[in-house]
Amino acid sequence: MSDQNDQKEQKQIDEVQKVPARSPGKPEVKGAEAKDGEGGDEFKAPEAPEEPEEVIEAPVVEEKKLPEFNAGDTVKVSYRIIEGSKTRTQPYTGIVIAKKGKGVSKTFTVRRIGADNIGVERIFALHSPNIEDIEIVKRGKVRRAKLYYLRDKKGRAAMRIKERVAKPSPKK
Repeated sequence: MSDQNDQKEQKQIDEVQKVPARSPGKPEVKGAEAKDGEGGDEFKAPEAPEEPEEVIEAPVVEEKKLPEFNAGDTVKVSYRIIEGSKTRTQPYTGIVIAKKGKGVSKTFTVRRIGADNIGVERIFALHSPNIEDIEIVKRGKVRRAKLYYLRDKKGRAAMRIKERVAKPSPKK
């Protein structure tokens, strides 16, 4: 009984406020207008804008050709350093011990032995605008993708990786 009374009261309130009656099975759609003469049962889609929006093209940035290198390769990275109003290029030579990430956020870690036989690692973003050039000094022959075991080695042993020799193409 209370449900019927609630429904009657709701109808009276709707009539007073002149709100179109809602059918219980259909959801209310905002932003769409009812077709003329159909009492709100069916809706038409809002009109599309007449003029298409202007397409703004991004400036074309030419990609640098970076060489393919892997873990174990000895590389020389020419990195641009900005100090105040001056810029200079600092070369950093070492062994690539890891490559991580995908797409634009790809990074690689280069390790070298610095002064007093101290290991120094530096992480570079592969697509950084500050990297001017990457030169492969020699290709390393390793069987792992991450060479973190080199961190435990001391002195010359930390830099000792066999060189990978390019296979000659077979003659026909």
